[in-house]
Amino acid sequence: MDSHPCLLEGLAIVFQSAADIDLVARASSAEAALEAVRVQPPDVVVMDVRLPGMDGIEALALLAEMAPATAAVMYSAHGDRRLLTDAIGAGARGYVLKGSPTSDLLRAVRAVAAGKPYVDPVLSPTLMMDASAPGTPLPEREREILQLLAEGLRTEQVAARIGLSAETVKADTKRAIHRLEATGRVHAVANAVRLSYIT
Repeated sequence: MDSHPCLLEGLAIVFQSAADIDLVARASSAEAALEAVRVQPPDVVVMDVRLPGMDGIEALALLAEMAPATAAVMYSAHGDRRLLTDAIGAGARGYVLKGSPTSDLLRAVRAVAAGKPYVDPVLSPTLMMDASAPGTPLPEREREILQLLAEGLRTEQVAARIGLSAETVKADTKRAIHRLEATGRVHAVANAVRLSYIT
């Protein structure tokens, strides 16, 4: 989703030219994007950071609650560490710079659709690791996963409950364990309860 009509049209052409990608909606504001997701949740959303009204970071947080099975790629003109950290913290699984080739954006969409994170090759790979560093806020989806694990569900049951693959749930759990500076799932759940992330 992008607010600039020319860029939005250009991205639509790029996605429509990819045989393995179906473009189901486009929007020029976060509000319109969230409404489109509510009507027809896609596998992947590409979200701009700077949008009129609600910004892309805030929209990602709402998207994670509304459609937890939808993966998000942040598409931004800016590659600073704080913005990337905020985007990953809000639930983005990918981050691509607008100045990069559109082939990178297509790669990002395919990667996150397959449950894998993606960071623009122009950016240092360590930035994605920093976004999940110990002490960083626990994103909503990771909270939800830990809550279900605390209730006794197995990984496969958690995946079925929230509409994700088991591999994605395992990856999110691993990130949550790292963020919470835990030694394993049980320790992570205990830390999450202590920090009031879950009950």
